[in-house]
Amino acid sequence: MPTAKFLKTREDKNFNSEKAKLKALLDETYTHKDKSEWNPHPAFGYFTAQQWGQMQYKHLDHHLKQFGV
Repeated sequence: MPTAKFLKTREDKNFNSEKAKLKALLDETYTHKDKSEWNPHPAFGYFTAQQWGQMQYKHLDHHLKQFGV
């Protein structure tokens, strides 16, 4: 599925700054590892904690592969 136009950035980004932001988001996500209730995903509905983790992993892995990382 192609990326929605409104999600695409048109400005230059600093790789190291964006990498640091990603690491911070991953650290923040990890702090929620024991959370048992989550809001529903806007497209897929309710997930278990394990399903949320798997989805986050697959989504990040997809984008890393997309850019050859």
